[in-house]
Amino acid sequence: MKVSNRITRLVLVSLAVLVIAVPVASAAPAPIDAQPAERVVIEPQAPVVQSVNDGFDFASAAIGAGFAGGIILLVAWGGMTYRHRHEHIGVAS
Repeated sequence: MKVSNRITRLVLVSLAVLVIAVPVASAAPAPIDAQPAERVVIEPQAPVVQSVNDGFDFASAAIGAGFAGGIILLVAWGGMTYRHRHEHIGVAS
């Protein structure tokens, strides 16, 4: 029985990930007689928020419209080539 290369690669990558993850998973809890560490309290500072309102961004809208138009053209082209390859020619009787 022949094993495909795809399955072999999948098994090898899975084993490599497992080998990397094992040391992390083998962490042990601290011993019972260990002294707790001192708590460090950091007072968070309020973030500085700057409001920028330049109105509608036409450059971003053009990029989005171009991307959407490209997807529409690709889907249309794919539909045309699929239809062209799968047309059945009837036999005249």
